[in-house]
Amino acid sequence: PDLEAELQLDRLKPRPSRRVLVLQGHQPSWQDELVVAPGTPPVCSNLTAYLRDEAEFKDKLSPVALSVALTLSRNATGLVLYGDTLVQAQVGGTWPWGDVTVVTRGGLIPT
Repeated sequence: PDLEAELQLDRLKPRPSRRVLVLQGHQPSWQDELVVAPGTPPVCSNLTAYLRDEAEFKDKLSPVALSVALTLSRNATGLVLYGDTLVQAQVGGTWPWGDVTVVTRGGLIPT
């Protein structure tokens, strides 16, 4: 079965004024399908995000809010997703680069 993952960067700001973008695609969000198979080891995905130039936004003091949401794909029948399916965090300060690691605990239960 597949999981759909969605990352939102600077999610508390309106979309046009978000301060952090994913390097690939230059968008404030990222979506992908994660394949989950019994007996396979966990897979790690790394994304690089960057802070837009200071001249492009006014708010330089409020923290950047991030969220990652996991959902079952529409074709995953007979399964229930349990555990933390939404993880939110705030990053303080302004960095030209940075690493954010989000770890979720959960799994699939056959119904």
